[in-house]
Amino acid sequence: MMLGLILFLIFAFYFLSPANSDVSCCMNHQSHTHTVEDILNERYARGEIDREDYLERKQELSGQKQQISLNKG
Repeated sequence: MMLGLILFLIFAFYFLSPANSDVSCCMNHQSHTHTVEDILNERYARGEIDREDYLERKQELSGQKQQISLNKG
């Protein structure tokens, strides 16, 4: 009887723990698989890189690297 209770508690803890629950993946609101484009977009949105740097890196990632002139005039 006591062994059954212990086994029940072990299984209950295992199935109800957040690490084994599908709900835990949705609770942190972040995907565990970020593409390089996602990371680039996030860095630009946070202001870590400026527009010119963003556009240059985006072109590099897409394989269409071209010379971008930063001089306006």
